[in-house]
Amino acid sequence: MSAEIAIKTLVHVREAAEAAGGFNLKHAFANFDLDGGGTIDHDELTKVLLSIIPDLAYDEILAVIDMFDPNHDGEVAYVEFAHTFYNCEVQDNKVKARKAMVRIRRMASTQKGFHLKEAFRRFDKDGDGSVSHDELKVVISDILMGDISEDEMQAVIEMFDPNNDGDISYAEFRQVFYSISIDQEKQREVCDHTNKGIDDEFVEMTIIPHLMRDEYSALRLQHNEVGDAGAEEIAGALCEDKSHCQILDLRNNKVTDKGAKFLGDALSTNVYLAEVYLSYNQILGAGAAALSESFTPTTGGFSAVTILDLRSCGIDDEGAAVMGKNMVGNTALKHIYLSANRIGDAGATALAEALQNERCKMYSVNLSNNMIRGQGGKMIGYSLKCNKELKELIMSGNKIGDLAMSAFAESMEGVDEQDESEGLESHAMMDTGSGKQKKKEAAVASQLGDDASKKEAGPKVLQCGLRVLGIAGCGITDNGIADLGGSLRTNKVLGTLDVRCNELTDDGIVALARSLEENTQLRELYCADNSFGASACQSLGSALARNVSLLTLDISGSNLSKTQAAVSLAEGLAKNMSLQQLNISRTKLTDDGMKEFCTAVETNVCLEHMIFHCNPLSKKQIASIEYAMTRERTQAAKLLDDMEDSRLKRRQEMKEREIARKIKAAAEAKENGQEAEVDEHAVAQRQTQEVLEPGTKIWVPVSFGRRNNVLGKIEVDSTTTLGNAREKIEKWGDLGDEYAFVSVNDGEAIAKEEETKRQVVWDCGRHILLRPLNWLEL
Repeated sequence: MSAEIAIKTLVHVREAAEAAGGFNLKHAFANFDLDGGGTIDHDELTKVLLSIIPDLAYDEILAVIDMFDPNHDGEVAYVEFAHTFYNCEVQDNKVKARKAMVRIRRMASTQKGFHLKEAFRRFDKDGDGSVSHDELKVVISDILMGDISEDEMQAVIEMFDPNNDGDISYAEFRQVFYSISIDQEKQREVCDHTNKGIDDEFVEMTIIPHLMRDEYSALRLQHNEVGDAGAEEIAGALCEDKSHCQILDLRNNKVTDKGAKFLGDALSTNVYLAEVYLSYNQILGAGAAALSESFTPTTGGFSAVTILDLRSCGIDDEGAAVMGKNMVGNTALKHIYLSANRIGDAGATALAEALQNERCKMYSVNLSNNMIRGQGGKMIGYSLKCNKELKELIMSGNKIGDLAMSAFAESMEGVDEQDESEGLESHAMMDTGSGKQKKKEAAVASQLGDDASKKEAGPKVLQCGLRVLGIAGCGITDNGIADLGGSLRTNKVLGTLDVRCNELTDDGIVALARSLEENTQLRELYCADNSFGASACQSLGSALARNVSLLTLDISGSNLSKTQAAVSLAEGLAKNMSLQQLNISRTKLTDDGMKEFCTAVETNVCLEHMIFHCNPLSKKQIASIEYAMTRERTQAAKLLDDMEDSRLKRRQEMKEREIARKIKAAAEAKENGQEAEVDEHAVAQRQTQEVLEPGTKIWVPVSFGRRNNVLGKIEVDSTTTLGNAREKIEKWGDLGDEYAFVSVNDGEAIAKEEETKRQVVWDCGRHILLRPLNWLEL
């Protein structure tokens, strides 16, 4: 009863304050908080209440005091008082019952093996299919483990037995129980006051009451005058999961390290806030360090923030070092933006240590335009070697130079396409629902599980998973890019590379172009504003003629003034079957050079956009290229579907030429009497060793039916025959159909009697394809 009186009193006080207008609870509270400690005693709370309603009854004031100070220690905290003040509502029995039932439903859903009928029967003593009020109370108390008040219990009983006849059947109980949805979420709106000139007082008086009532899903307050006082108020409303707000945007305000400390304290106790944007606030290194304290894994967990934006916040090495230390082991943070700060090598080294941690789940990191040099860049580069989660890294604007490039090249070399899950894959073999097929899947999955456990017993081998690398304006020379180009030859993961505004000449671009002839994964290459000309364009043209994966090429700011440079590039473009966008702006391209591109565009069926701004071209030539670009192009979706076939065809052509050379060499040796008879097994073994170094072992995926239907992986080396592979595969279980290995060289099935003479790596490549014989016959 005392609690009901207190709630009614608070609602009455709040309505009176809101009716008067201009009421600020924080100011009213602060008038009596003389020491500024955030708490007041009983007498001061009485004065706060009487300042709003002078004729408030003594028993009403006493009920409020008992609510906020049940142990009578004499102190009432502002944060708790404010949350209750703004959220309390007078509830009738129906509302109480509904809220209690939501708790019951949620608690029941978390109990393993919970069955409603069994729970009901357990307290149906006489077995007549109904329970009394007292028995129902025991059922509800059992589900909630005793965490329900008498008022709530009585309200629930009235819901189950509206006619108050004393008996509740199981059918009635079940109908009411499942009529309450646990998925109903409170409707929240976005609080958007972008660029409205609001200040701390506006935040306290207008925003905080709604935030404390949990009415906002996002706070967008960027480009305003909010300072530390406003940040403190927001932090108080967010702490201890009191608000379900998921986005906090305070970019370009006046928050300092003091305000960042308040926000950091709130983040450590809030599991709903997922995105925090504080860029262009001078929180400095101390503020970043305080904010990152919430990221430290503790026994109580850590912040649930997944996106942290701290661009241009004045963060120095000391602050970045603390951030890196606090982020070690954090698995929630996915994206962090730290561009345009004052982070140097020490801060970069600390962040690299966080990236090296095996629990790191960061997807993108932006460190552009800081003060990182070669040593710091080197540590970041080496951290990629054991991080397969990081997909995007932007280091542009840091003078990391060639020293860092050697580390990046080492980490990215030989990286193959990775599975999303660790260890062995266990997919369904065929998309059927028959009982026989399920037995096959179970047998294979069981065997794969055993193999996976054996593999996990050994040391884990992680690979760099980087998809996007931005190193524009990093002072990289031809030597550094040559190292990186060498790694791209064997890298099958990187999709975007930005090397604009470096110190590259023809030699560096030639190294990149040669890697493109073998690379089948890179989709976007930006090498604008470097000093290269005809020689580099000739290599790029040759690469375009052979490459089947590149979609975007930017060479703006280079030198195409010589017609031969444009001719070489245009010839490659005419033969290319993948490029969709080409940027040749600011290249000093003349009409003669553009004519070559017009001819190439008429032949090319894929190019969708050509950018050629700021070139000395005549209106007639501009009209010609624009007309040529109006031709119908191959759709991008179809183009991407064909890219994999083109890549495999290119690979097959290269291997066929090598096979022909081997056969010719063997025939010549036989004619010269060097060998009476060619040993096909020895020849195949030598061929395999050229693909895979002797003694090196790799894990090769095995597919049955369709290419992406992976059964698992087997370990092979240069001497493993197809017969050995069959023995390993048969240990997984009966595949149900007779099958044959498919040659990667000609796409034909390999006869079973030939399997002991054929090697896995040479004949099947890095992915073993099995086809049922009945498919091949069809």
